[in-house]
Amino acid sequence: MEIQFPGKPRFIIDAGSGIRELGKELLQSKIPVKAYIFLTHFHWDHIQGLPFFKPAFKPGNHFILYGCDEPDVDLTQIISMQMNPIYFPVAVEDMGAKVEFRTAKEGAFEVEGVTIRTQFMNHPGYTFGYRFTYQGKSIIYISDNEPYRRPNDNGEPAAGISLEDRFENFYDNKEDQFINFISGADLLIHDTQYFPHEYEERITWGHSPYTYTVDIAVKARVKQLVLFHHDPDHDDDTVDKMAELSRARLNNHNYPIPCIAAKEGDVIVL
Repeated sequence: MEIQFPGKPRFIIDAGSGIRELGKELLQSKIPVKAYIFLTHFHWDHIQGLPFFKPAFKPGNHFILYGCDEPDVDLTQIISMQMNPIYFPVAVEDMGAKVEFRTAKEGAFEVEGVTIRTQFMNHPGYTFGYRFTYQGKSIIYISDNEPYRRPNDNGEPAAGISLEDRFENFYDNKEDQFINFISGADLLIHDTQYFPHEYEERITWGHSPYTYTVDIAVKARVKQLVLFHHDPDHDDDTVDKMAELSRARLNNHNYPIPCIAAKEGDVIVL
């Protein structure tokens, strides 16, 4: 995903296979490219496009990557390992562009006048959600996330992913913190991988049913909702059906905000 702010470098979110196509578009520019790349986490579907991002091999371009460190390896090492000669013939340090790595932590920071907040999500591994705020508009990007409570809300943790053991700032009211994080956003892009019956068989996998995504959008009073991180086993008709059911659920909540299923090439103007 890409965010364009007026008069600012591009903000690229994650680096899956789609970044290759973006790279081809950027190569058409006759001026040097500067862009920020914000990584949510390091599962393959979020970083596998980086070695094939052609602008990173062009001298004069400048890319700044943000992401969190893992316990035993930092951001630079993680990306460098991906481009080890065993896996790819060109090392990070041999890319033609200037490539910088900046470790992000849970909290808030500023880049190019844009306020960025991060929060760890309920997904295996260290996984960020991002909130970008500029000139009073906020965009939330949460690619991978799972409910914090089981669907029947009987008080048991949903995932059995022991976040309490990993993050200092994990409290019993994590769901409330999450709602606060996304509250009032102009655009929420959120993991919506499953139908409820599919999710029941995949609790702890770190992804959400559409019912949860819709309900948190209503609770947080967001203004637009984009369903994201489609299941690779779902065809277009199935994704369309999920979007239709999501809109119906929003209507049942008396909260009929715009709601679409993300697809390549979509443009949303705020």
